[in-house]
Amino acid sequence: MRLGLVLAEIGEKNNIKVADDELSRAIVERARQVPGREQEVWDYYRKNPQALASIRAPLFEEKVVDFLVELATVTDKQVSREQLYEDDEDDEDDEDGAPTT
Repeated sequence: MRLGLVLAEIGEKNNIKVADDELSRAIVERARQVPGREQEVWDYYRKNPQALASIRAPLFEEKVVDFLVELATVTDKQVSREQLYEDDEDDEDDEDGAPTT
């Protein structure tokens, strides 16, 4: 839930939108999954705002993630096996620093 809110905020602040043609392509893709009933599927999404939102939301989130990946700088860092697992051990401690049992 929190991730969705964060992605929505990032998308809004960076003016990321799902274009109508992207949405139409996604609906067509869904309609192709039901051979012989493509028109019914198309009509369902066009007449049902909640169903349309269920297609728009993942498209929007994907665009936001793509935007973030474009901004990311990836670097390689050599670490020992002990250093790699050290973070996992730290996560097992509770807030007061005592190991969890």
